[in-house]
Amino acid sequence: MSGHQKVIATGHLGAAPVTKAPEGGGFVAEMRIAVTDRWLDKQGERIEHTEWLRIKAFGSDAQNAAKYLTTGRLITVEGKLRTEKWQASDGSDRYSTWIYAERGGITWHSTGEHTETRREHRGRGAPTDSSPPGDTPTTSNLETQFNDDDLPF
Repeated sequence: MSGHQKVIATGHLGAAPVTKAPEGGGFVAEMRIAVTDRWLDKQGERIEHTEWLRIKAFGSDAQNAAKYLTTGRLITVEGKLRTEKWQASDGSDRYSTWIYAERGGITWHSTGEHTETRREHRGRGAPTDSSPPGDTPTTSNLETQFNDDDLPF
């Protein structure tokens, strides 16, 4: 029996997406979002924990992300987890886990200061040859802008 995975994450964009054109053609946009959980502990103290998630979008979705997404923007991403292996400058093997956004899987929200989501835009691109690969990452050997050492945890 085979399984199926789906990841849905909502968070704020840490920086503008970085676009790349891998050797095989097409476009890839890489970005990170901050997902923050807040809760009260047993003493009533507010606790906050932030995870930084790495996102890749492909084809027209990558182009739309680069065109419309800016630092701090609230986005929701739907996709699958993929772990990529790459080599650090010292020659050691490193691994990065990404959410590969499914086609049309990035939604960005317009928010006001004191309001929840007022309006959403669901990025929908036409199918392209540069859609995310099945089992092999498109940029598996690229050292990305964001390394594990950059993360605050």
